[in-house]
Amino acid sequence: MKLIIYSMIFLGLGIGFSSCKKKVKEEEIPFIKIYDDQNGNKHFHPLGMTTAAANDGYIVMSAYDGWRIHLMKVDAKGEFVWNYELPENYVNAVPNLIKSNGANYLVCMDAVGLFTYVLKIDENNQSTTEVAAFTDILYPTYAYNSGQNIYIQNYNRLSMQTGIHKLTLDLSSIVQSADLDIFTDVEDRIVDHITFNGKRMPFFVSSTPENNYIVMNGFYNYSFSLIFLDQNLNFAGVYNGAGFNGGLAAISPSGGNQFSLARFSYDNIYYNANAALNPTTIDITESISAQGHSELDAQRPVLIKELSIGGTSYKAFLSSTRSNQLLLSLYDKSSGALAGKKYLGKNIPVTACDFIQTEAGELNILIQAKIMGSFDRIALMKLSGDQLEEIPD
Repeated sequence: MKLIIYSMIFLGLGIGFSSCKKKVKEEEIPFIKIYDDQNGNKHFHPLGMTTAAANDGYIVMSAYDGWRIHLMKVDAKGEFVWNYELPENYVNAVPNLIKSNGANYLVCMDAVGLFTYVLKIDENNQSTTEVAAFTDILYPTYAYNSGQNIYIQNYNRLSMQTGIHKLTLDLSSIVQSADLDIFTDVEDRIVDHITFNGKRMPFFVSSTPENNYIVMNGFYNYSFSLIFLDQNLNFAGVYNGAGFNGGLAAISPSGGNQFSLARFSYDNIYYNANAALNPTTIDITESISAQGHSELDAQRPVLIKELSIGGTSYKAFLSSTRSNQLLLSLYDKSSGALAGKKYLGKNIPVTACDFIQTEAGELNILIQAKIMGSFDRIALMKLSGDQLEEIPD
């Protein structure tokens, strides 16, 4: 891969060079860097990004041509360093890179056996090494590091169950497993998800700040549901989705049974930045009060993370609009009140895929950019700390 296109695009963030605010340096102007491949027929779907093991840049993981896996390293300024296309037997990387013991790992699947691999990213040799193969874990869908344990979520096509597996921090062995009955075959939906031929389901695993519950988004009881488990992976409670047409699109635990969340219902997205949920209840996601956002595209990801801007903590919601822009919304972490929002991107269609705040307070946003209407490419958008500080009212 080589860097073909470099775009510096003004994103309508209200920066005035003649205003009374301090002049923004040229390198601080929001830009999109688009990375292309000599083979123009490939279609890339960015999945996630994390800091490099040596903290000298970022590792970006993407799917291409369906379920194939692509890794790329860029430096701190977003300049291309190297890329690596994994062998054909490794497919279906789950959309979350795992950092553990100072190294980066990815979880993926065998193209024939459908079982799970754990691979360590070897940044020095620009490749991966196989850490473990779990032949009993079919169709992996998500991976998460709580700081105490690694978790892998999966779909078992033989038993029609969603599985959750607790691993050691070196990702080499399984400590504990649990299964949840779906009571119906969802393999067609799983295949559509992993091959990008249909709706991408917002699978998710996290934990509450108190580490008393595992929070999981997955198939359960004839629906796509938000499930709570205790630390021993025992079922605690659930908010059942509206079949497969409604459920949680994203969730970020805040502590004290408070959550920032986005839910979907058919073609609509709803936000609640400070929802009170009961981890031991049995309820439905449609009962969770939330504000509708008709401009958002429910077929594309919603991302919720915590950002620190000017010493204040916010819950940041990043989503894609029906008009192919990004919408970054900041909510007060304590009250859930909207603090400000900005639309990003207007020259080319873009889709939100992941974002990460740097130690310097900048925001790197991983996006999919559609070039000339048909070429799906990996891209990075960068906002400086000064530009972030302009968003809250």
